[in-house]
Amino acid sequence: MESRDVSPQAILPAMKALQTTTASRPFSKIDPKIRDLVLIFLCIKATFLLLVFLNQQMLPFNRPLYVANLVREIQGLPDFMRAFNTWDTQHYLILAEKGYGTNAMSNAFYPLYPWLIRLATPVFNNSLVAALVVANLVSLLVPVYMYKLAGLFTSEDRAFRATLLLLAFPTAFFLSVAYSEALFLALTLMAFFYLYTKDVLKASLCCLLLPLVRAQGLLMVVPILWMAWTTFAAAEGSMPEKLKAAARAYAFPVLASLLGIALYLLVMKTQTKDFLTGFEAQAYFAAQNSIANLFNPYDWFMRNFVEIKLYFHGFSESLMDRVFFFVFLPALVGIFLTQDKALFFYAAMTMLIPALSGTFMSYTRFLLVVFPIPLLLSKDPRLFPPVLILMFSIQIVFFLSHTGGFWIA
Repeated sequence: MESRDVSPQAILPAMKALQTTTASRPFSKIDPKIRDLVLIFLCIKATFLLLVFLNQQMLPFNRPLYVANLVREIQGLPDFMRAFNTWDTQHYLILAEKGYGTNAMSNAFYPLYPWLIRLATPVFNNSLVAALVVANLVSLLVPVYMYKLAGLFTSEDRAFRATLLLLAFPTAFFLSVAYSEALFLALTLMAFFYLYTKDVLKASLCCLLLPLVRAQGLLMVVPILWMAWTTFAAAEGSMPEKLKAAARAYAFPVLASLLGIALYLLVMKTQTKDFLTGFEAQAYFAAQNSIANLFNPYDWFMRNFVEIKLYFHGFSESLMDRVFFFVFLPALVGIFLTQDKALFFYAAMTMLIPALSGTFMSYTRFLLVVFPIPLLLSKDPRLFPPVLILMFSIQIVFFLSHTGGFWIA
């Protein structure tokens, strides 16, 4: 059982086994491994909260950089909350409180997370607290659906290891701060799980929401179309029957993805008078992300590796971000060889587009949502302990730096 790969041939038997197990299990009974994963994640979050307190007492806070980036100071909150009031969080709070069009840089961010913050703010009487609560509650779905998704294709033990590796990933602390990573990763894992198990309604809902969370959500239609093609190719019968089989499972998720894209553009049009305001706002950031960069690989290479002075870490001159890219790039080959091609297409898009369309800014954070990587790394149980310890140790250092006001991703 340990040697099973996440291959296309494993999908149908795994789904049948899942359906049989689910049918025979009482609805109220929680899988012990899911319970353990959620408890471990809660312990990690509690540890992070303790580290913030200790960090405030023992290590210097980078106030000059904090003030330089700051748009709004914490209001009516203890000083330690300043550690959670950094970087992108500012933009989500602006959008939650004032909407689009009030800050040019904030227009680059997507609306679903700010909408949820706005809904929760009256409950907590503070938008930053609401943002943290929303992100942390949603993040609890990440280990649940990572385990369930991995369990469709491999053993329970390997699915458990893969989930722990995802939670230990060096930038996984972004699942516990006021960023959109938790919402995007949870919806992505749910979307794939429901697509593979052919729960069309739930899959369509997730696909509708993803383009409202992150730019990568606009591309979800690609792996869905691949899944539709494989279903069409494998179906028996006449051409109409094959088309019907593919359409029955994937037509609505594809349409939902397209509707989500249209809804995002409509939001930008109604609030900023321009469909493309969000894309144009990328010009305000040091990353200078643009799809046009994908068609100029020579210029991209010269700009990122030759005509630039690299530092260990920085906004767009980071050697660390580039090292992360080249360390994990070979994983794409392993994902292609051992996992379903829909997961490969997702991994390729989420790994390559952020790197090839800009200057590697925030790349270590973008890698977090490439969940096929920890699934790949979980294959060998002998390598699991050292890899887990190494990644989680790096995560603690990154978390302390981030909450100390320093730039990480």
